[in-house]
Amino acid sequence: MRNDLSVHGVQFTRNRRVAASATRFEAGEPLYSKGTYTTGVASDNTFVLAAEDFPILGTHLFGGVALKGANPFESGTLVAQKVQCACPVAHSGLIRGKVETAANIDTAAELLGFINDTVTFDYNATGATDGGELYTIKTASDTPADTGGLAIIDGDIYKGTLDVEVYATVYRMAQDVSA
Repeated sequence: MRNDLSVHGVQFTRNRRVAASATRFEAGEPLYSKGTYTTGVASDNTFVLAAEDFPILGTHLFGGVALKGANPFESGTLVAQKVQCACPVAHSGLIRGKVETAANIDTAAELLGFINDTVTFDYNATGATDGGELYTIKTASDTPADTGGLAIIDGDIYKGTLDVEVYATVYRMAQDVSA
């Protein structure tokens, strides 16, 4: 849904290439790539609307939060295009979004318990009020592993939002983080 996520603080913008016929996206939705490297050559050089919980370190290349919608915006097949994305500087800028489970942070003590935890965005294909995609932020109790590419830094218990930073490694595809 439009403006699910927003970038705050230290950030840069980057043009990301989107292939013709890709899934339509709106401003405030995240883009990613799932490419890999073979002797230094990228298997994929385009970005798409994220369609799963992410970013998982070593699996997803985070492209940022789209600053505008796809072209054409309302209907028709997407054309190949560049889209400008807001990318928080690793460990400095923040992404703000609604928490997946509001009851997890409805007191200051509960929120404090999640600070610095490793998490991911939650993807819900039809969870938005308009029936489209909904992106929220998981809490550590909702995240299956310690390979999430985000860390909870702060939140607002009254608005039900979390602020997360991105790890530098979410901007690198196919990196082995097992060691």
